[in-house]
Amino acid sequence: MRFLRTWLLSAVALLVVTAVATAQTTNGTIAGHVADQQGLALPGVTISLASSSLQGVRSTVTVTNGDYAIPGLPAGIYTISFELSGFERVTKTVKLAPTQALPVDVELGLAVVSEAVTVTGRQVDTLMATSQVATNFKQDFIQTLPTNRDLNATLLIAPAAHPTGPNGNYSIGGAMSFETRYLINGVDANENVRGQANPLYIEDAVQETTVAVAGISAEYGRFTGGVVNVITKSGGNLFSGSFRDSLANDDWRALTSLPAGTLVPGDRTQTVPTAAVAADSPYPGDVKFDHVVPTYEYTFGGPILKDHLWFFTAGRLQNQIANRQTFVTNIPYTLTNDQKRYEVNLTYSPTANHRFYGAYTNIQLDQLNGSQQNIMDLASLFNASNPQNLTTLNYNGVLSNRLYVEGRVTSRHWTSSGAGSPFTDPVNGTLLIDRSKGSTAFRYWTSTFCGVCTPEKRDSDDLFLKGSYFTPTKSGGSHNMQFGYDTFNDIRRSDNYQSGSNYRIIGTSTIIRGTDIFPQFLNSNTVLQYNPLPTPSLGTNFRIHSLFYNDAWRLNGHLTLNLGLRYDKNHGENSLGVLTANDSGVSPRFGVIYDPTGEGRWSITASFAKYVSAVANTIADSSSNAGNTAAYSWAYSGPQINTNANAATLVTSPAAIQTVIDWCKADAKGLCTSVPLSGAQVPGVSITIPNGLSSPNALEYAAGASRQVSDRIAVRGDFTFRDFRDFYSQRIDTTTGVVVDSLGNRADRSVVENTNDLKRRYSGLTVSATYRISGRTDVGGNYTLSKLWGNFDGENVTAGPVTSSAFQYPEYTQASWNRPEGDLSADQRHRTAMWGNYGVPRVDGLTLSVLETIASGLPYGAVGQVNVAPFVTNPGYVTPQGSSGTENYYFTARDAYRTEASTRTDLSASYNYTLKSAASRHIDLFVQAVLVNAFNTFDLCGCGGASVFVNGGNVALTTIGQAVLTNSTTATLARFNPLTAAPVQGVNWNYGPNFGTATNRTAYTSPRTFRLTFGVRF
Repeated sequence: MRFLRTWLLSAVALLVVTAVATAQTTNGTIAGHVADQQGLALPGVTISLASSSLQGVRSTVTVTNGDYAIPGLPAGIYTISFELSGFERVTKTVKLAPTQALPVDVELGLAVVSEAVTVTGRQVDTLMATSQVATNFKQDFIQTLPTNRDLNATLLIAPAAHPTGPNGNYSIGGAMSFETRYLINGVDANENVRGQANPLYIEDAVQETTVAVAGISAEYGRFTGGVVNVITKSGGNLFSGSFRDSLANDDWRALTSLPAGTLVPGDRTQTVPTAAVAADSPYPGDVKFDHVVPTYEYTFGGPILKDHLWFFTAGRLQNQIANRQTFVTNIPYTLTNDQKRYEVNLTYSPTANHRFYGAYTNIQLDQLNGSQQNIMDLASLFNASNPQNLTTLNYNGVLSNRLYVEGRVTSRHWTSSGAGSPFTDPVNGTLLIDRSKGSTAFRYWTSTFCGVCTPEKRDSDDLFLKGSYFTPTKSGGSHNMQFGYDTFNDIRRSDNYQSGSNYRIIGTSTIIRGTDIFPQFLNSNTVLQYNPLPTPSLGTNFRIHSLFYNDAWRLNGHLTLNLGLRYDKNHGENSLGVLTANDSGVSPRFGVIYDPTGEGRWSITASFAKYVSAVANTIADSSSNAGNTAAYSWAYSGPQINTNANAATLVTSPAAIQTVIDWCKADAKGLCTSVPLSGAQVPGVSITIPNGLSSPNALEYAAGASRQVSDRIAVRGDFTFRDFRDFYSQRIDTTTGVVVDSLGNRADRSVVENTNDLKRRYSGLTVSATYRISGRTDVGGNYTLSKLWGNFDGENVTAGPVTSSAFQYPEYTQASWNRPEGDLSADQRHRTAMWGNYGVPRVDGLTLSVLETIASGLPYGAVGQVNVAPFVTNPGYVTPQGSSGTENYYFTARDAYRTEASTRTDLSASYNYTLKSAASRHIDLFVQAVLVNAFNTFDLCGCGGASVFVNGGNVALTTIGQAVLTNSTTATLARFNPLTAAPVQGVNWNYGPNFGTATNRTAYTSPRTFRLTFGVRF
């Protein structure tokens, strides 16, 4: 009820912002039409642009129909003058956002007096004359709000960006989270496996961020979600800089409390009885430690040669010590991330029409007590090092009033070492997994992967060439055409050891006594898995060659068309050098903008687009035996271990592992000799890509309307529908056949391919507005109503992109219970962000800010494992149902349950004091206090932050227990025939004790947290 009341009150005040991102580059375009007072076109008008973002002054003249276009402009505030002999001189001041196409039309009267018009800039810009749906946030605005100022803080308040993918990654417009492009100054910053953004920026060096979610130009490719472009600062004709110290302390937060009526963690039969008890009952194992952690940031830039050569440098130093907690056992521990980031760039312009830009960013991260997956003990922690860097060289040139060109070369490098088990012997290096917790993400005894094996490298390089040509027609308006070529290479070299010893045991369950974990290995469902790596990786090269064309066709003052076409050609070689992706695709883009009045106040828009993503590196490399491990599995049939959970003495993990190893009786090659294989997958043998892979894609239909009420108020609404296609699938049936590996082991052959026999669809409505009341006071926000449905999630926490297993062993499954349709796990029906900044009168420099976020919960169902083999006559498979020996069975609708809706109010107070020097230069002293979750509300939303350094709000479903008991895990439950019988709860299946309960304190909203930042700017 609290959520409903808050929602109804908040819905009245919904506010949204949209802007435009029209190019893969960071530069924008100012274009428009000049006419006299009778509406007749004026050719030959001289238009000049001046800005602190420019080295010199850019100019052009209007063509025969009065139109003009000035491309290749860096984001910033521009003063534009319009001059023609015999007419008044008009000057306008406007703000150009990154990659924006900004229309500026002017009417010139006879020469009397000059006119000056200032367009009031907003911290969050709304542009009406575009079919693209995007939001542009200035970093000054983000750092005034109660946030930690990083990219995540921006995305959390952007419309149609849902933090609901694995680990709270962003699903934009219903896409899988790895299919959004993250750009730093137009350069790809996605990491190669899960597609998330590498933090190749310093917060105080960021100028603004654009989040595009629909109607995106043909210049953009390799995505089906959104495009996020972070723009950083460069030097100028004046020296400027800053120094900031941000303080955080785990002791400056409240403990996570259990709200009255919530389920007790790990025991769904018990609830917290009263609010009084809840206030005195923090989440089990939640403790604080008193340690102030500073984060230092600096920026400095200015001229080396005024109007010709600028420099800029920035840095960020943080030795982060965060309080963490294991899953299920709730053991506290500290995570240390010692990170140093540095950036330097140079901008050189021999003339105002030619600009060269070079930048280098470096990050060094050393991690102590890192983790992967849902670890249950401290033995699963590791120490790792992750250096990375990004180099960019760029040229922009104006060759004539109509022709503009741009070129860019980039190279990114990332290395990981130490992230895994430090042991390689069969006992200490064998990973243990508890399958009873609802997924294979719950792990203990040692770290996942190998931390002392070959370091992993994830790199990329890119060459981008672009031209812009502006031309008028006699009666058909004017065309601003953009065209170019882009070649991007996704490079990864990884020897993907799955554990230190190459063995992992997927056990029945665990018995937990205090902080001690004892494995339970029963014969019914314990599996020993051996993952040898046959051949070291040679490195993947998944290159995409792209051509694009986009025509912004301005027919008249009422109607503009955007006509675009993109061609992408894959040439992907796996880690053995074999071609596995060689397809091509054409992506049409079409948009229309109609202004019924021709005054730039109203816009009605519509668009159609096809978006084509890049081929996922890990999927296209899955058939290679170089760098990829094989998977040999055996159903454990040795001595049952810890059958009685109440026994006085239990078998420890090392003793249990030794028992399994002794039972296996491995030969010299590591293969068990005691029993036949229960499953085998051998890359290059049983896993094949016979026909190559195509890029997944999406069709998008969008329409909207916007209203520029005044220079200070703007409102926009958009509807978007997306249909996703060409999903990854790994098929095994009677037609795929049987293969024999070099060791003589037979296995069912699997075919990795694309399929359209799965469903994923999205529809969403975004409504947004902003109102800038004065220079220091504004309000705004957005609301997204959406639905994501189908039968394929397409990604998980463990692997990122995954293939569908829906078409494996079809005789053993039925779609109705194995892959039912419903709301997908990333579906978030309602999402709202609202903010306000209030400049306190008579206290110059004091601003009070509030940020309210409201979000509905995510769906999940009761899914368990059932053994169908006893009810099917094997048609000839080597290992029917694969290595697990079971099939997924939905005992409820896939969306039968939802996490709790969440509401949170964050507050901040910012004070800026200006010191004026004799040289009229200003030195600003600033301080800001932030209070996260001011009312200390707790919802079981899966949206808590893991430490005091993060915003929280990203939803991780794995923090909510989802274990389901069946005969495969619990012998007291009766087996049933899934093909003919309906299961009965309590007889054939039941909820696990942790179902619907918190598995970690981050399952609840981040507690009330205080942060402080202060510094100086000049």
